[in-house]
Amino acid sequence: MKVILTSDIMSNDKRQLNSLNGFVDKIHEYVDDINCLYIPSDPYRKILTNTISSHHKRAFKKSGFTVKSWDVFSLFQKNKLNKLISNANLIILAGGHVPTQNKFFHRIHLKKYIKDYNGLVIGISAGSMNSAEEVYAQPENFGEVKSTQYRRFLKGLGIVDISVLPHYKEIKHQRIDNQRIMEDVTLPDSYGKKFYAIEDGAYIIPNENKIYGNCYVIKDGKIKKVCNTGQSVNLRGVN
Repeated sequence: MKVILTSDIMSNDKRQLNSLNGFVDKIHEYVDDINCLYIPSDPYRKILTNTISSHHKRAFKKSGFTVKSWDVFSLFQKNKLNKLISNANLIILAGGHVPTQNKFFHRIHLKKYIKDYNGLVIGISAGSMNSAEEVYAQPENFGEVKSTQYRRFLKGLGIVDISVLPHYKEIKHQRIDNQRIMEDVTLPDSYGKKFYAIEDGAYIIPNENKIYGNCYVIKDGKIKKVCNTGQSVNLRGVN
């Protein structure tokens, strides 16, 4: 299995895939004729899922890929998940609310079925975060910082051994529950941990041990930029 962890796969005009940092060329290295299984973050938001999925499908076509099949997974297909995975050569783990998607992945036993998959997985935002063995569910909604019920560390799919924080440029100045999400929440949570914060257009391929584009390492209460747009660096070589 090859895994690409991203913030957002779309170009700025939302018409095709983001070509920054060789992203499209990298996907072409793994697959050209696509049989895609698109797994959403929330099975109950069908209209939103189908709308976003159709934009992604169109973007792949405009970026030079042949889409042979494109299945959007729903709860009605729960008993067919293993077969759907075996028929796919591309699995997209969609973006959304991390805990909601995490609960959904556990409900359909995705971890069990995906472990023997041999194709390409592309994680988008929450999908990238939930790919980890230990997921850091950075609070994003009102009430989640102060809630004693909200769990920031969750069990994920375990298909990668790193934790990614997407949309860093947009999130770094956000405040939730009157707390600065980076300085007051994530930095304190990073002691004894290591998070890879990526901006839109950047991506990480753990199997290749590579980071492409703007990326920061958050560790032990500190943030350090480790890669820039147009560059690639060794994933395991950054601290």
